[in-house]
Amino acid sequence: MTETSPVQIPRRHRLILVRHARSAPDPARNPREWDLTEEGHGAARRLSALGLLDRADAFYAGPEPKMVHTLEPAATIRDRSVREDPAFAETGSEGWVGGEAEFQKTIQRFVERADQPTAPGWETAVAARERFSAGVERLRAEYEPNVSRDRVLPGTVVICTGGRMLAAYLSHLLFWTPEETLTRWHSLRMPDLAVLELAEDGQGHIVIPFGTLTV
Repeated sequence: MTETSPVQIPRRHRLILVRHARSAPDPARNPREWDLTEEGHGAARRLSALGLLDRADAFYAGPEPKMVHTLEPAATIRDRSVREDPAFAETGSEGWVGGEAEFQKTIQRFVERADQPTAPGWETAVAARERFSAGVERLRAEYEPNVSRDRVLPGTVVICTGGRMLAAYLSHLLFWTPEETLTRWHSLRMPDLAVLELAEDGQGHIVIPFGTLTV
């Protein structure tokens, strides 16, 4: 009698990546303290109506008001809470870097010199990406695929973070060039959403790109 090999369930995971809704910049405060504008709160409520979020196993956000409050309506109507995790905070900075022109130059250096601080007190893109990736790996270990009699659903987690962090994480994972990364960062809306699927080996591909869904 030959033994049959046990069925191997593919450990696929789905990340619903959310860029936070519009925040209210205040040069007198660190960006980590900024909250949403009234427009941002309205967009967060509209985001909560997306059926795409119904299958989420959990909702995570960086520990910043603009991120937590972007996901809070969606989590609340599904009887969940938003779990704050420093792994998913925006890339670190000391705050205001000057006017719009100087900020754009700083972002360009952030993308093109990923292993170097691009302004005083700024976290490098490499360090940010490694922090975010480590958080993702923790979640992949916690949220296994959902196996039922007739289907296997990926472990699905919603993560809300900032635009720079999304650029740093996805550019490495998806092999974007610096030019592609800058273009994609510029095109991000507030809020914005994409769906990323990760295979068991950690390789990923975008299923629903940013900019596809209007909220």
